[in-house]
Amino acid sequence: MARKSTSSPLQAWSLNYDQLAHKNNKQSDNVDAIVGFAGLKTPAKQDKSKAVKERSVSTTEIQVTKAWEAAYAPAKTIPMNLMMMWMSGNSVQIFSMMVVAMMIMNPLKGIMSMHGVFAPFRSPNHSLLPQMTAFVLCHLACMALGLYKCWSMGLLPTESSDWLAWYQPIRAHPLTPHLV
Repeated sequence: MARKSTSSPLQAWSLNYDQLAHKNNKQSDNVDAIVGFAGLKTPAKQDKSKAVKERSVSTTEIQVTKAWEAAYAPAKTIPMNLMMMWMSGNSVQIFSMMVVAMMIMNPLKGIMSMHGVFAPFRSPNHSLLPQMTAFVLCHLACMALGLYKCWSMGLLPTESSDWLAWYQPIRAHPLTPHLV
């Protein structure tokens, strides 16, 4: 089918594929040939295996890296907890009490589920003790924020007046004269 010549400005950008196929016999035999594409050399199978071996990373390294990511995950909640502490204020209200309960209970639950968190990363090739230690320390830092919030609301018995119920009153000795 012959192309009609038109005087449109898009004609300069048009391309007649029939004429192009006859000019380049190498690509005309290849059905998948793309206009302007010179075929890439595919490396031999030996070259591919060398490349894969050179850039391969051992599963031990990947497991250790992922274990460190899991270990530092609790520390990522600290900014959110700080914001919630600031938003709840220092007065004793239901919202601030829920924030304190969440800030103390969630780290406890996280520490209790530590073995489940690190189960996918266990291997006899490496130890997870440093990652588990960092995990526990991050959770303890979150718990310390909750205890600080309790202290700032006055819920922790840190003053001597908080312990008056356990003080014995001073009794005068019967032999000492009473001052009148």
